[in-house]
Amino acid sequence: MDEGYYQPYRLVEERKGSISVQYKGRTLEFLNEVLYLTEEFTGSVSVKELQVLRANALRQKPKSAANHILLQLAADVAMTDLRPILEQEAVRSADIVLVVAPDQLFEQLQVFVHPEGSRMRLADEMANHASKPNGSQILFITQTTLEKIAGAKKAKGLHAMPNGSRLKTKMLITGKPKMKEVIAENVLAYIEGSDKKDEHVIITAHYDHIGVEGGVVYNGADDDGSGTVALMEIAEALALAKAEGYGPRRSILIMPVSGEEKGLLGSRFYSDHPVLPLEKAVANLNIDMIGRTDSAHAEGPPYVYVIGSDRLSSDLHAVNEAANKDNVGIELDYAFNAADDPNRFYYRSDHYNFARKGIPCIFYFSGVHEDYHQPGDDVEKIRFDLLERRTRLVFHTAWELANREDRIRIDKPTK
Repeated sequence: MDEGYYQPYRLVEERKGSISVQYKGRTLEFLNEVLYLTEEFTGSVSVKELQVLRANALRQKPKSAANHILLQLAADVAMTDLRPILEQEAVRSADIVLVVAPDQLFEQLQVFVHPEGSRMRLADEMANHASKPNGSQILFITQTTLEKIAGAKKAKGLHAMPNGSRLKTKMLITGKPKMKEVIAENVLAYIEGSDKKDEHVIITAHYDHIGVEGGVVYNGADDDGSGTVALMEIAEALALAKAEGYGPRRSILIMPVSGEEKGLLGSRFYSDHPVLPLEKAVANLNIDMIGRTDSAHAEGPPYVYVIGSDRLSSDLHAVNEAANKDNVGIELDYAFNAADDPNRFYYRSDHYNFARKGIPCIFYFSGVHEDYHQPGDDVEKIRFDLLERRTRLVFHTAWELANREDRIRIDKPTK
């Protein structure tokens, strides 16, 4: 651990608007005339013919497959119907899919497209990203846009044409990614242990948030200012203990990570490029939003949601339970720990990148509230009394993991 406090890693930021659709020398207007939720296509392709398919007849295979498809949706199709339709083989096997969406559905899709937004990927992954996508580039248009492309009379007559019919057109679709490289950093603080220093406990929280969108500041006091502050307090307590001769037996890695809001990128990079050997990592304790209460506990006693503690190690679950009973005494809520939890929180924070490597983990969480990912997530709304007690639980669990004689067992199957 002599590389300093920072672990830099490279990201590639992709901004919206990389695909243009032209017909008769005119470019379709992004958002109003054409939408795309993902941008996978690079290069340029001339579309001279579209195979016309109807969503309710996709299981009736046309006589021949096509690389370019015009997919017509029923007038009453709902948002929840889209995924099974777009996962049909005839759609997935095409390079370009032009989906004619009813006006109401098109308006709903517009809500999900943020023209100022961007997507981040690890540069390592981008290096392996082929120029031709593995799957379809799906573009959504309205009936009005279709009439501009095909002509009003022909567009209105498509519903009467047999499934698999061909529509002549002259379109040029170009994908030119708008990308720039960004350097991000994880922050690493290392408290060296004594007689068991080769093993270590990892404590994480993400220090990134949404930032500024449309001129509005998103402070993220709870998500995840609360976890970051808790991490700093734990680090200070451990450093003071070591300075006074009471340091932990196992080493402890305190790691504020970045890139969580863009897809758990910082923890993913560390788990793929660890500074300390992952086989020597005893457990990961991850803190993400522990400064507020949710509606389920608005009037109840102090609590914290515990997620993942028993997924890989029954010992870890027992250690956390004992630490709470002996030192803190708050309610441990396992509602989101169920394997069939529809929120899938177990997969949605940085601990998961350690769990996927077989490292037992706990995700400490106080639940979603009305200011989640909203500008109102401000420090004035933090419950510091609850934040302090939840932080002490993480500290005492980490202390026991670092000082117990035997390393906790991994006694649950890893999927």
